[in-house]
Amino acid sequence: LTRRRACSPSHIASAAAALAAQRLAGSAGNENTRFHDISFTHKQEESSHRTAHRQAREHARARGLRMGVALEELNAAVAARASADRVLELVRKQHWCVPEARLLAGRALSAGALLKAWDARVAEVASTGAADELATAAKRRDAAKRVFDKAVSDAVSLEAEVRRPAVATWHSRRRAAILQAHPEVAKLYGETWASPGACLALCALQAFVALRCLAPRDAEKPFDAYYLLRAAAWALTVGANAAFGAQALNHELSHAKTRWLAAPCALVASAMTTFPWFSYYFAGGHERHHLHVGTPRDADADALFWLWERQPVHRADVWGAGPKEPRPLTTLQRLGDSAAGGVAWASTVAAALPVAYAYSLLSCLKDDWNANKKETSFWLLESSASFLVFRALTRCCDGRAHAIAAVAYLAISAAASVGFLCHPCIGFWLMQHACATDADGDSRMAPAYSGPLVGPASTPKLDRLQPTLSYCGSDLWHWLTFQELRHLEHHDFPRIPWVRLPELARLAPEFYSADHVYHVPSIARLCGAWLGATREKFDFACRRRLVANARGRAVAQPLRYAAPPLGGEGDGMVYMKGG
Repeated sequence: LTRRRACSPSHIASAAAALAAQRLAGSAGNENTRFHDISFTHKQEESSHRTAHRQAREHARARGLRMGVALEELNAAVAARASADRVLELVRKQHWCVPEARLLAGRALSAGALLKAWDARVAEVASTGAADELATAAKRRDAAKRVFDKAVSDAVSLEAEVRRPAVATWHSRRRAAILQAHPEVAKLYGETWASPGACLALCALQAFVALRCLAPRDAEKPFDAYYLLRAAAWALTVGANAAFGAQALNHELSHAKTRWLAAPCALVASAMTTFPWFSYYFAGGHERHHLHVGTPRDADADALFWLWERQPVHRADVWGAGPKEPRPLTTLQRLGDSAAGGVAWASTVAAALPVAYAYSLLSCLKDDWNANKKETSFWLLESSASFLVFRALTRCCDGRAHAIAAVAYLAISAAASVGFLCHPCIGFWLMQHACATDADGDSRMAPAYSGPLVGPASTPKLDRLQPTLSYCGSDLWHWLTFQELRHLEHHDFPRIPWVRLPELARLAPEFYSADHVYHVPSIARLCGAWLGATREKFDFACRRRLVANARGRAVAQPLRYAAPPLGGEGDGMVYMKGG
């Protein structure tokens, strides 16, 4: 969330457009003006992006306006042939992720400024009654209108192509194919009492370990290193799985329709950890993740999953705006990009995750109150619940040392559930939307994924990619993680509860067995491959490869547009040339 604006540098398009608009508006009365190669250097353009975005954000905040518009709104305005002023306003407010789309949007702003200038010129000449001058001005206005319409249409088409939810569509087509082949799968839909019951059982287990298993023989004994090691031993075994279960059940209950029962149980289970899973899953972001996984509207990659990368993906790596050659690493990055550095990075991330979440949420709240007020209110509610739960537990402890040990146990349990000391629970975060493909023979993560042993499933293909994976190993590990490792099944059928996912895999083996899909056979092998995969980017839900493919299709169209000739050489033709 803190990097939300990184993929949308500005809604003002580009510095080139700003300069072009100023020049075009100032010289609209000159009948024989040519405009060639309106461009800026990369640094000047980025500086203008930042300045324009900051000024627009401050202006919008002062007036209580909404920043950004949905691409669908702009697309609808173009399809409905809305007025040029309306389309120009939406282009200016739009968040453009794709560099070529920003170039076209800048061209549209330039042509829009020219169009407005020539509109004023036509109105001025019409009042004087000069027929020849009026015809010339009208022709030039129409030429600017054609350039404007073409640039806006191409910018929207290119941006929409890259934003297209290919992964969600792939899961939807898989769902249709599975239901057609196995109609009995539909009987697995519904809800289960196992989820709220398991939430309460986990809370009881955590309280039992904290109050009874960690109770000191002597209440006056101070808290020392031995007591800390004792609490850590319980946390890294029983506590980590219980804390992971709290996350898994919050995830599961966020799909339930009986919110009056699901929400309180999930809130209590999340309050026993140090990470606000309740606000993360119940505020609506997870539903958006299912609908738009791997696209700019899916915040999970930038809000959470980048934390497990020692070399986080820069926006330029995803949207194609950066250099082709790998960036040189600093000394600190080289130290971190090693096996020992991976363990240190995962541990740091796991310990700092609650603080990082709070910081990013409050930063986004400052930028856009309406879009983040619900999640913030949920976070405040959950923080209050966690305070009350921890305070109640410490009051039930036998002395100060016992209270510290209980809090340390719950904190280390929560950290281990997201990868502290590279705990095996990190496997879920590494595998669920890893990109498995046979197109990368040199990937150091490839040994962690096993391809279909017999042949690929007879479902729609996605450019030789599989953006969602499941673990196909021990059934015991599946039940210890509340079936959270069956992530391919979950994204295909989010309405099937976790206790019925094994039955789903049994009913449709040609779609889920290790013989027909990419899968993770071993969590230990996965963690080992991750620790050894230096200088490798984590391609969340294959979005880097899918964006590259989409850009290849969209950018195939020519990027040079010129107004149709209005006459011979020197007759005032308008040229707008892409840099």
